[in-house]
Amino acid sequence: MWLSMEKKSSRRWIAFLSLALLTCIVCIFFISGNFAERSAHIPPDYSMSDLTGILSGSALTEADYRTLYNQAGLGKPAVDALLAKGAAGRQEILEIQQAFFASVPYECTWNSPISKEEHSIGPDGYWQPDTQLAPLEDGDILITKNSHIGGWRNGHAALVIDAESETTLESVVIGRNSKTQDYDKWRTFPSFLVLRLKDTPKEERAAIARSAMDNLNDIPYYFPAGVLSPKYQPPGSVTGTHCSHLVWLAYAHFGYDLDSDSGMIVTPKDIANSPLLEIVQIYGADPDSPWP
Repeated sequence: MWLSMEKKSSRRWIAFLSLALLTCIVCIFFISGNFAERSAHIPPDYSMSDLTGILSGSALTEADYRTLYNQAGLGKPAVDALLAKGAAGRQEILEIQQAFFASVPYECTWNSPISKEEHSIGPDGYWQPDTQLAPLEDGDILITKNSHIGGWRNGHAALVIDAESETTLESVVIGRNSKTQDYDKWRTFPSFLVLRLKDTPKEERAAIARSAMDNLNDIPYYFPAGVLSPKYQPPGSVTGTHCSHLVWLAYAHFGYDLDSDSGMIVTPKDIANSPLLEIVQIYGADPDSPWP
């Protein structure tokens, strides 16, 4: 009988400790998540400057491009595309600068059973864009940090497959196949990056986008891609993917490895730090360290 009572007591302690451990894990998950939400949008820690002098010049120097990047989050490709539009483009740069320095109200909501994401909201409480997207091209990559699991910012990634119709290809969430979406959601993220393959003809980047649409659309979401299945899968044989893996695979099919740390799993952060990419636009993040 004594042994029986001892076993029951032992089981009670095990159950109690298990419950206590689970409670601690849940508390850590939510507390770390609350801390993560504070970094959803990082405004500049320096003053806004007058850009009219730079924008009225006939030619820009490297120092001018650097100023425009720090003041509006626009890389050289975006600046050149906007200036090619004349007065309207110069006005857009000034509007993007205003948004770059503005405070951004946002909310954090669940986007899956385990993850949450932030979106900018207006006075009515609905999602609203707080800035403009720079002119994009087929094959451009969109990255945001505004998705997190607890305190880990897993982020999200998308591939522009048709800039004219403002269409992306994305592997969005567990339980759904990859699909096309429009830009509207991206305009409401409190932070994002627009990236472009360096020193590559526009035609090749467009071909990468077309190939992605042919081979990576309507593919099941599969987070362990690269661990429980091969990271690289040839065109026509892809069985599962996730947001950043889809973007990585689209470029890997053309011989470009965008995974900056070459790990088994490619993340949005890995792509954001790829030396093969240049920044077209940055918003809500530190221009000198977009995703440290």
